[in-house]
Amino acid sequence: MSENPERISKSAAIAMIATVLVFILVAIYANWQNAHRDKIEKTTVTRFTPSPSP
Repeated sequence: MSENPERISKSAAIAMIATVLVFILVAIYANWQNAHRDKIEKTTVTRFTPSPSP
């Protein structure tokens, strides 16, 4: 085994960490919206009966 294993650059590590944090924030936001869907979305169903044609 070599004595100096290759390491990723600091900017690549920061980019990967930032990407993971964004995924975590999106997952938290999506779960919050799913939990509060009853308060956010309202569905109204109206029955449409066409008038009879002569």
